[in-house]
Amino acid sequence: MITLQLERLNLHAPYFVWRDDDGDLFFKTDEGLLYSVEMDENYETLQYKTCVFGIRNKDRTLSHGDPKLKATVLAIIEEFFLSNHGVLLYICSTKDKKQELRFRLFLRWFNTYEHRDLYVIRTLEKVMDDKVPNYGAIIVEKNHPEFDIIMQKFDEIAAFFMK
Repeated sequence: MITLQLERLNLHAPYFVWRDDDGDLFFKTDEGLLYSVEMDENYETLQYKTCVFGIRNKDRTLSHGDPKLKATVLAIIEEFFLSNHGVLLYICSTKDKKQELRFRLFLRWFNTYEHRDLYVIRTLEKVMDDKVPNYGAIIVEKNHPEFDIIMQKFDEIAAFFMK
């Protein structure tokens, strides 16, 4: 399970965030929409300890530009780095074929993040898996002690998938 200090997170997140027994994070918006944030340890993708990060709208109902949603997701990401100093892989779900829209929204959110300059984000776009486009990104702190190795591994994987 990924370590997070929920007390500290909830001091900054506009929506109250809680964890279930499986370790997934949840929050409910003012519109009553339930979101989960899954953060799972992964060693296989980069042969390095990373966290695979995904956001799920459990109600599958369109949110209407809720700025608190963005701020809560960014607070979760910030707490991840404060608690773990790790590597975050963001992977978009392909369930409803809206992965490109989710990906663009996430990038827009992250690029407006006030502490964005502390991180490097690299993207992997339109990788084909059985003709289904996939989208994802890696986020690494610029001062990570193994930054160059991690980014080299990501670039190698990206080159493999783009063939």
